[in-house]
Amino acid sequence: MIASARQTCLAALLVLFAGGTVAQQTLPTLRIAQTSGMGYPLLTVEGGKVSGGFLRDLTERLAAELGARAVQQVYPRRRIEPAVLGGQADLVCYSSPVWTPAPASQWTQAVLPQIERVVGPAERPAPGHLPEALDGQRVAVLLGYSFPSLQPLMEAGRIKRINDTQSDNLFRLVSRGMADVLIVSEAEIEGYFRRHPKERERFVVSAKPYSVVDTHCLVSPKSRWAVATVDRALHSLQASGEIARLAQRYGMSMR
Repeated sequence: MIASARQTCLAALLVLFAGGTVAQQTLPTLRIAQTSGMGYPLLTVEGGKVSGGFLRDLTERLAAELGARAVQQVYPRRRIEPAVLGGQADLVCYSSPVWTPAPASQWTQAVLPQIERVVGPAERPAPGHLPEALDGQRVAVLLGYSFPSLQPLMEAGRIKRINDTQSDNLFRLVSRGMADVLIVSEAEIEGYFRRHPKERERFVVSAKPYSVVDTHCLVSPKSRWAVATVDRALHSLQASGEIARLAQRYGMSMR
């Protein structure tokens, strides 16, 4: 009798699990474009797959709010907006019309700011945050990222841009003397120091931000999800405090 009861209970659990799996598979999908170059805490990519980070958690919650199943798709930085605008993905978050030429009608409300800072080696004075302070220097940045205020100096040859595809590598370029400074988001700066605490004493961070830009989600014009629908879901997440809680969990600023 005991064995029979156990078998019945196990069978019921299997049915519930199978039912939940089927239900999950029958949900509409929200295809989320992520870039492989971002560092923790924004995103963790292992073996070409998204495994964690603020943007993974945010977009998973956004999908749930829409009644959808999140599908994380990883792209190189330069391919991410074309993939969204071309319909291969439904949206990308942590983007901005300041960086990406896309129709104004396809952008959602602001979600949270990206704050960028300049980082240099600790043996030198703290780097300045204004373009003229970087005149004559080698600046390590992420490939495909836009720096409008530095572009005239780069085009004039007064700033040498050094590209890399991974935020962690920017720190290595500076520490090895292959670049004078780097520019990256303060979230990625703190994420690097948390994962490599002994490295903190080797670098100095600008007291003031190089830039502060509100980030949004860019929704594909070919997506089944209308911008207004995504906006309502984001507003619900903001109103409930969910986005602020996620940002706090990952040590990110909402200011």
